[in-house]
Amino acid sequence: MWHDPDDRIQKAVDRFEEDDVRTARRMLRALERQGVQSPRIELYLGHCHLEEGNAEAALRRYRRAAGLAPRRAEPWVGVGLAYGRLGSLRRARAAFRRAARLDPELEEAHCQLVHCHVLLGEIDQAVLASRKVTALDPRCAHVHRHLAIGYTLAGRDGEALEAWRRVERLDPAHPDLLVGLAHTLARLRRTAEAKACYRRALARHPGDPVARVGLGDLADAEGRPEEALAHFRAAVDLDPEDADARLRLAEALVDAGQPAVALETLAGAPEDDDGDATSRALLEARALVGLGRRRDALALLRGLVERDRSAAAWRALGDFLLLLGRPRAASTVLRRALRRDATSSETARLWARAVARSGGRKRAVAILARASRAAPTLDELHLDTAAALLARGRTGGAERAILRGLSWIPESSSLWAAAAEIALDGGRPGEARSRLRAALRRDPRHPQALRTLARYWADRGDWRRAAHAARAAARVTPAGDPVALVHGRALLALHRAEEAALPLRRYVLASPADPLGYRLLADAFEAGGDRAAADVQRRIAAAVEGVRS
Repeated sequence: MWHDPDDRIQKAVDRFEEDDVRTARRMLRALERQGVQSPRIELYLGHCHLEEGNAEAALRRYRRAAGLAPRRAEPWVGVGLAYGRLGSLRRARAAFRRAARLDPELEEAHCQLVHCHVLLGEIDQAVLASRKVTALDPRCAHVHRHLAIGYTLAGRDGEALEAWRRVERLDPAHPDLLVGLAHTLARLRRTAEAKACYRRALARHPGDPVARVGLGDLADAEGRPEEALAHFRAAVDLDPEDADARLRLAEALVDAGQPAVALETLAGAPEDDDGDATSRALLEARALVGLGRRRDALALLRGLVERDRSAAAWRALGDFLLLLGRPRAASTVLRRALRRDATSSETARLWARAVARSGGRKRAVAILARASRAAPTLDELHLDTAAALLARGRTGGAERAILRGLSWIPESSSLWAAAAEIALDGGRPGEARSRLRAALRRDPRHPQALRTLARYWADRGDWRRAAHAARAAARVTPAGDPVALVHGRALLALHRAEEAALPLRRYVLASPADPLGYRLLADAFEAGGDRAAADVQRRIAAAVEGVRS
């Protein structure tokens, strides 16, 4: 047995723990060249390779460590980490399970197993494994962070928020806490709280591009594209190598009518990043269309399909063909994408849209209905099916599609809001109100539910409540949303003309092609005593109406 009088292995381990990975690796390799065989050497050489991004070399070292110490769990944790870096999540899960069997008291094995279950979409197994971690260490915040991510991926945002709150109680300084909490609050439409969390994250780490991107997304969702663009630019300035920030900036630039700058932004994005190559190619194609280079854009996406014949590449090409107004070609391409991935709800939705635009509305309904049966817990599919049925004039069928979705996901506020709107359009205000209560109980800031509630009170002539509901809806909808018209009408009916002019002015700036906005703004000016401004708005309304006709 080899004797280490100078404790050189421990000295190398100490260097590794002090983040001096290079020195640790050099010391361990020197011992290895002397003919020393030790599972600790192999284990920590694996750790060094993993820190340096060489997962394949790390995997070989961990396997040698497991061979030298078959009853130790630590090498199998390393094997799981290496497989995770290589994208082999199922093999990683098996390695973590083996480590947990070898040492049931090793908290790290159970915690990594929770993370693995989350990434594989196995949220129920993740919850079961998390109970073992909390039993071993009730103060572990990482396991609740993993659960929060899992709940978010599963669309269970309320439970995700509870998990982040547990992280906050256990470790207020956790590096992922503020951004994760803000992201979850944004999904729950608690915008003010989400902004506050993102700002706290920036105050703690001024160079955090993820928080900047989050603030940009919130500004974009609220209809403030210039502010969103500024945040995305700041994120790219903070980290030029962040592919996600560059993609968001390029998308905002395309939407703002700056396709040439968007192409420059995309050209600077790193090629070997983990970002989605198909999303990048689709965005680049949109920018080329903005420059009038449709053929180049089409050639770009066709070249992507030739290089990578995956479902995602075919879907990107189909999406682009829809953008070009070629639904028949898009339908053919999207059908190929579905052959490669029959479970993709996003592809099914795009295919249904292409078929509907080609004149096959009945077939589009069948496609969406089949997709909703295959993935009944996705409320978007039920909503799309209902919308397709409404387009065919089948209101009863649309309502039945929504109710079928509610039988699967009764917690979906979007489905309750859609059911309420159908009931209101059908002249059943009592039923609409009960459904609105169900929607707002689950999500007090749901845009469609608040919009429909404002309509409900306006139809009943209760202008005070209509104004309150419309004001609440305006906080979570863009300035160009038609709920601003309801808000303006309600304030005019309450003889609050000066207040009515504010949402109506924002509406006509955001939706300049709608003559009704100008007419209501003219009524607000006239009620406020400014007849000259009212006449100007009425002339603009007449001109806009003439252009539309």
